[in-house]
Amino acid sequence: MNILQLCKKFPYPPKDGEVIGIWMYSKGFHYHHHQVTILAMNTRKHFSHPALVPNDWKNVADIKSVDVNTNVHFGKMFLNLFSKRCYNIERFYSVEYENQLIQLLQKQNFDLVQLEGVYLSQYVPVIRKYSNAKIVLRTQNVEHEIWEREAKSGSWLKKKYLLLMAKRMKQFELNMLNQYDAIVPVSNRDAETFKNLGCKIPVHTCEHGVEIGSDNSPILGRGNRGEAYSVFHIGSMDWRPNILGLEWFIENCWPTIQKEIPEAKLYLAGRNFPDEWKQKKIKKVVMIGEVENASSFIQSKQVMICPLHVGSGIRVKLMEGMSFGKAIVSTTIGAEGLPVENGKNIFIADEAAEFSNYVIQLLSNAELRNSFETEARKLAEQKFDYRVLVGELLNFYAEIVKA
Repeated sequence: MNILQLCKKFPYPPKDGEVIGIWMYSKGFHYHHHQVTILAMNTRKHFSHPALVPNDWKNVADIKSVDVNTNVHFGKMFLNLFSKRCYNIERFYSVEYENQLIQLLQKQNFDLVQLEGVYLSQYVPVIRKYSNAKIVLRTQNVEHEIWEREAKSGSWLKKKYLLLMAKRMKQFELNMLNQYDAIVPVSNRDAETFKNLGCKIPVHTCEHGVEIGSDNSPILGRGNRGEAYSVFHIGSMDWRPNILGLEWFIENCWPTIQKEIPEAKLYLAGRNFPDEWKQKKIKKVVMIGEVENASSFIQSKQVMICPLHVGSGIRVKLMEGMSFGKAIVSTTIGAEGLPVENGKNIFIADEAAEFSNYVIQLLSNAELRNSFETEARKLAEQKFDYRVLVGELLNFYAEIVKA
């Protein structure tokens, strides 16, 4: 098949969950001998120079980019209040991107166009006009749920605005729901949500895949198990659910952990740290910021946390942590959509006291931690290998293209 992926982020470097997820599908398509083209927005917020893309990536996909300014514009945000459209959808509409898409569709015959998220859905009419390709929405989240959950916190004015955006986002998702040829969510839970909302088209769940390392790797617990008494979080710090989760953890859990284990250190890594976070001075908390090699960072630490209380979809970094054999403590929302078993390959807690206690147990009990590391790795090997997951997805796509 000749596959076109439309993305709202440039796919290099792979330093956040969304980009890692997109690229794993590209690699999977290539691994199974399909032709891949990527048309990506290169935004100011996540800008990456195309010349930096390594040659081995260019062998996987023909990567094209369009510079798009998606920054929040408060004047446009205010005027949007008097329309019926969702401002966060409008931000990702670009005449330049649309023109580049038209040119691409006129030059090449694609069998299938994979939209990497609901924000690309506004280009469906253009694809229908200029191509006979089947259109699939691959979605990381039920997007309006994120806004509904976040609207539960904050000031009265903020709640009102977020609820309005959630309502408009939901209406957009509902309007588009049956305009594709298929939907590919990342979890069975999201698949059921789409069906309950009225989805009539084919649905296939495909979790984000990760690259599984060698069985002889020290990540299996037979070598470097990570810095003693280290706790870590890695994730984009321009994604508000990550900020909210870490604020909750630092305020409600970290003092308890510090009291029980004074040697414990918390390491925070990820792209685009807000300035106020860079300046925070918190006892035994290390603000690392963006790391050159996420895999090396994950392997160098002991206990991974995912304290999300807002969000939807599936956590790529959490899957990556399991593939490296890391003991993890997560909230229910953080682990949502993953085939995990609480108390076996992960600890799940939503209350601060329980969350703190699980982190303390894993830091202080090497035998328990080693058991969780081994079980996490086993689960990753069985369920998260991107080559297997994308192979199953391609079987589904073959039926969609034939229909």
